[in-house]
Amino acid sequence: MIFDLDDTLCDYAAARRRAKGKIDVLLRERGVPAGPAYWARFDALDPVLFARFTAGELAREEYRRLRFEIPAAEAGADRATASAAAAQANAVYVASANTDIELFDDALPALGALRAAGAELSLLTNGPSDGQRAKIRALGLAPYVDHVFVSEELAAAKPSPAAFGAVLRALGRSARQSIMVGDSPATDIAGAHAAGIRAVLLDRTGRQSGPGVETIATLAELPRLLAPAL
Repeated sequence: MIFDLDDTLCDYAAARRRAKGKIDVLLRERGVPAGPAYWARFDALDPVLFARFTAGELAREEYRRLRFEIPAAEAGADRATASAAAAQANAVYVASANTDIELFDDALPALGALRAAGAELSLLTNGPSDGQRAKIRALGLAPYVDHVFVSEELAAAKPSPAAFGAVLRALGRSARQSIMVGDSPATDIAGAHAAGIRAVLLDRTGRQSGPGVETIATLAELPRLLAPAL
Protein backbone atom coordinates (compact mmCIF):
# COMPACT_ATOMS: atom_id res chain seq x y z
CA MET A 1 0.00 0.00 0.00
CA ILE A 2 1.21 3.46 -0.91
CA PHE A 3 0.07 6.48 1.09
CA ASP A 4 0.27 10.16 0.36
CA LEU A 5 1.51 12.14 3.37
CA ASP A 6 0.30 15.76 3.32
CA ASP A 7 -3.41 16.17 4.09
CA THR A 8 -3.86 12.40 3.98
CA LEU A 9 -2.01 11.25 7.10
CA CYS A 10 -1.21 14.70 8.50
CA ASP A 11 -2.97 18.06 8.55
CA TYR A 12 -0.56 20.01 6.38
CA ALA A 13 -3.22 22.59 5.49
CA ALA A 14 -3.45 23.65 9.14
CA ALA A 15 0.35 23.73 9.47
CA ARG A 16 0.57 25.94 6.38
CA ARG A 17 -2.02 28.35 7.80
CA ARG A 18 -0.06 28.69 11.03
CA ALA A 19 3.19 29.28 9.13
CA LYS A 20 1.56 31.89 6.89
CA GLY A 21 0.26 33.73 9.95
CA LYS A 22 3.78 34.02 11.33
CA ILE A 23 5.12 35.18 7.98
CA ASP A 24 2.40 37.84 7.64
CA VAL A 25 3.78 39.49 10.78
CA LEU A 26 7.37 39.22 9.55
CA LEU A 27 6.57 40.68 6.13
CA ARG A 28 4.66 43.64 7.51
CA GLU A 29 7.52 44.42 9.88
CA ARG A 30 9.77 44.64 6.80
CA GLY A 31 7.39 46.83 4.85
CA VAL A 32 6.13 44.14 2.49
CA PRO A 33 2.34 44.16 1.96
CA ALA A 34 1.03 40.82 3.17
CA GLY A 35 -2.39 39.25 3.39
CA PRO A 36 -4.77 37.46 1.00
CA ALA A 37 -3.41 38.94 -2.26
CA TYR A 38 0.18 38.01 -1.36
CA TRP A 39 -0.80 34.45 -0.46
CA ALA A 40 -3.00 34.02 -3.51
CA ARG A 41 0.05 34.79 -5.64
CA PHE A 42 2.24 32.50 -3.51
CA ASP A 43 -0.23 29.63 -3.86
CA ALA A 44 -0.40 30.10 -7.63
CA LEU A 45 3.38 30.26 -8.01
CA ASP A 46 4.32 27.41 -5.71
CA PRO A 47 3.22 24.49 -7.94
CA VAL A 48 4.70 26.14 -11.03
CA LEU A 49 8.07 26.68 -9.36
CA PHE A 50 7.92 23.22 -7.77
CA ALA A 51 7.49 21.67 -11.22
CA ARG A 52 10.60 23.52 -12.40
CA PHE A 53 12.48 22.33 -9.32
CA THR A 54 11.42 18.73 -9.98
CA ALA A 55 12.53 19.07 -13.60
CA GLY A 56 15.97 20.25 -12.46
CA GLU A 57 15.49 23.80 -13.76
CA LEU A 58 15.68 25.37 -10.29
CA ALA A 59 17.82 24.48 -7.28
CA ARG A 60 15.97 23.65 -4.08
CA GLU A 61 16.72 26.94 -2.32
CA GLU A 62 16.01 28.96 -5.48
CA TYR A 63 12.56 27.37 -5.73
CA ARG A 64 11.88 28.13 -2.09
CA ARG A 65 13.09 31.72 -2.28
CA LEU A 66 11.30 32.68 -5.48
CA ARG A 67 7.86 31.65 -4.25
CA PHE A 68 8.19 34.34 -1.55
CA GLU A 69 10.31 36.89 -3.43
CA ILE A 70 8.17 37.23 -6.57
CA PRO A 71 4.94 38.11 -4.68
CA ALA A 72 6.89 40.59 -2.53
CA ALA A 73 8.37 42.31 -5.58
CA GLU A 74 5.00 42.38 -7.34
CA ALA A 75 3.50 43.97 -4.23
CA GLY A 76 5.95 46.87 -4.58
CA ALA A 77 8.94 45.89 -2.46
CA ASP A 78 12.33 46.88 -3.89
CA ARG A 79 14.68 44.10 -4.94
CA ALA A 80 16.83 44.11 -1.79
CA THR A 81 13.82 44.18 0.52
CA ALA A 82 12.02 41.46 -1.42
CA SER A 83 15.10 39.22 -1.40
CA ALA A 84 15.82 39.67 2.31
CA ALA A 85 12.18 39.22 3.29
CA ALA A 86 11.93 36.09 1.14
CA ALA A 87 14.92 34.49 2.82
CA GLN A 88 13.49 35.15 6.26
CA ALA A 89 9.99 34.09 5.26
CA ASN A 90 11.25 30.84 3.82
CA ALA A 91 13.20 30.02 6.97
CA VAL A 92 10.06 30.51 9.06
CA TYR A 93 7.92 28.54 6.63
CA VAL A 94 10.23 25.53 6.37
CA ALA A 95 10.74 25.36 10.13
CA SER A 96 7.10 25.87 11.06
CA ALA A 97 5.16 24.02 8.38
CA ASN A 98 7.35 20.94 8.65
CA THR A 99 7.47 20.65 12.44
CA ASP A 100 4.37 22.38 13.84
CA ILE A 101 2.19 19.67 12.37
CA GLU A 102 -0.07 16.88 13.60
CA LEU A 103 -1.33 13.54 12.36
CA PHE A 104 -5.03 13.10 11.80
CA ASP A 105 -6.59 11.03 14.58
CA ASP A 106 -7.42 8.18 12.20
CA ALA A 107 -3.89 7.83 10.76
CA LEU A 108 -2.05 5.61 13.23
CA PRO A 109 -5.00 3.28 13.97
CA ALA A 110 -5.47 2.68 10.24
CA LEU A 111 -1.77 2.10 9.61
CA GLY A 112 -1.60 -0.26 12.57
CA ALA A 113 -4.62 -2.26 11.44
CA LEU A 114 -3.32 -2.54 7.88
CA ARG A 115 0.12 -3.65 9.02
CA ALA A 116 -1.44 -6.23 11.35
CA ALA A 117 -3.36 -7.54 8.34
CA GLY A 118 -0.08 -8.07 6.50
CA ALA A 119 0.11 -4.97 4.31
CA GLU A 120 3.47 -3.49 3.34
CA LEU A 121 3.16 0.27 3.88
CA SER A 122 4.95 2.98 1.92
CA LEU A 123 4.79 6.76 1.72
CA LEU A 124 5.03 8.60 -1.60
CA THR A 125 5.20 12.33 -0.99
CA ASN A 126 5.97 15.37 -3.13
CA GLY A 127 8.41 17.96 -1.89
CA PRO A 128 12.03 18.70 -1.08
CA SER A 129 13.64 15.78 0.69
CA ASP A 130 14.84 17.68 3.76
CA GLY A 131 11.43 19.16 4.48
CA GLN A 132 9.42 15.98 3.94
CA ARG A 133 11.77 13.86 6.02
CA ALA A 134 11.77 16.47 8.80
CA LYS A 135 7.98 16.28 8.73
CA ILE A 136 8.03 12.49 9.03
CA ARG A 137 10.40 12.74 12.01
CA ALA A 138 8.23 15.38 13.70
CA LEU A 139 5.16 13.19 13.23
CA GLY A 140 6.89 10.07 14.53
CA LEU A 141 5.77 8.09 11.48
CA ALA A 142 8.90 6.05 10.81
CA PRO A 143 7.93 3.06 13.00
CA TYR A 144 4.58 2.76 11.21
CA VAL A 145 5.74 2.58 7.59
CA ASP A 146 8.14 0.28 5.79
CA HIS A 147 9.37 2.61 3.04
CA VAL A 148 9.50 6.35 2.34
CA PHE A 149 9.75 7.83 -1.16
CA VAL A 150 10.19 11.58 -1.69
CA SER A 151 9.82 13.21 -5.09
CA GLU A 152 13.16 15.03 -4.94
CA GLU A 153 14.96 11.74 -4.40
CA LEU A 154 13.03 10.09 -7.24
CA ALA A 155 13.54 13.04 -9.62
CA ALA A 156 9.83 12.67 -10.41
CA ALA A 157 6.73 13.93 -8.65
CA LYS A 158 3.11 12.84 -8.53
CA PRO A 159 1.03 12.76 -10.72
CA SER A 160 3.74 11.63 -13.13
CA PRO A 161 3.58 7.86 -13.71
CA ALA A 162 7.37 7.98 -13.43
CA ALA A 163 7.08 8.63 -9.68
CA PHE A 164 4.79 5.66 -9.18
CA GLY A 165 6.92 3.51 -11.46
CA ALA A 166 10.02 4.31 -9.43
CA VAL A 167 8.26 3.16 -6.27
CA LEU A 168 7.10 -0.10 -7.85
CA ARG A 169 10.60 -0.87 -9.12
CA ALA A 170 12.16 -0.13 -5.74
CA LEU A 171 9.68 -2.43 -4.00
CA GLY A 172 9.74 -5.13 -6.64
CA ARG A 173 5.95 -4.92 -6.94
CA SER A 174 3.61 -4.75 -9.89
CA ALA A 175 0.88 -2.17 -10.32
CA ARG A 176 -1.72 -4.90 -9.71
CA GLN A 177 -0.14 -5.67 -6.34
CA SER A 178 -0.37 -2.06 -5.19
CA ILE A 179 -2.98 0.39 -3.91
CA MET A 180 -2.59 4.17 -3.60
CA VAL A 181 -4.40 6.18 -0.93
CA GLY A 182 -4.43 9.98 -1.09
CA ASP A 183 -6.51 13.12 -0.77
CA SER A 184 -5.85 14.68 -4.19
CA PRO A 185 -7.95 13.57 -7.18
CA ALA A 186 -5.46 15.09 -9.61
CA THR A 187 -2.16 14.23 -7.94
CA ASP A 188 -2.80 10.95 -6.14
CA ILE A 189 -5.77 9.32 -7.87
CA ALA A 190 -5.24 10.31 -11.51
CA GLY A 191 -1.50 9.72 -11.17
CA ALA A 192 -1.98 6.24 -9.73
CA HIS A 193 -4.57 5.34 -12.35
CA ALA A 194 -2.21 6.46 -15.12
CA ALA A 195 0.36 4.04 -13.70
CA GLY A 196 -2.21 1.23 -13.60
CA ILE A 197 -2.52 1.27 -9.81
CA ARG A 198 -5.79 0.98 -7.90
CA ALA A 199 -6.44 4.22 -6.02
CA VAL A 200 -8.64 5.19 -3.09
CA LEU A 201 -9.54 8.85 -2.60
CA LEU A 202 -9.68 10.16 0.96
CA ASP A 203 -12.36 12.86 0.84
CA ARG A 204 -12.71 14.19 4.38
CA THR A 205 -14.97 17.07 3.32
CA GLY A 206 -17.26 15.17 0.96
CA ARG A 207 -16.55 17.68 -1.80
CA GLN A 208 -13.99 15.97 -4.05
CA SER A 209 -15.37 12.61 -5.06
CA GLY A 210 -16.39 12.06 -8.66
CA PRO A 211 -18.00 9.33 -10.75
CA GLY A 212 -16.10 6.08 -10.75
CA VAL A 213 -13.70 7.13 -8.00
CA GLU A 214 -13.34 4.73 -5.06
CA THR A 215 -13.79 7.05 -2.08
CA ILE A 216 -13.61 6.99 1.71
CA ALA A 217 -14.40 9.74 4.22
CA THR A 218 -11.97 8.54 6.88
CA LEU A 219 -8.92 6.29 7.03
CA ALA A 220 -10.85 4.11 9.50
CA GLU A 221 -12.74 2.72 6.49
CA LEU A 222 -9.60 1.36 4.85
CA PRO A 223 -9.02 -1.94 6.67
CA ARG A 224 -12.50 -3.24 5.88
CA LEU A 225 -12.51 -1.84 2.34
CA LEU A 226 -9.18 -3.42 1.50
CA ALA A 227 -9.54 -6.68 3.44
CA PRO A 228 -10.14 -8.76 0.27
CA ALA A 229 -6.89 -7.46 -1.23
CA LEU A 230 -4.72 -8.15 1.83
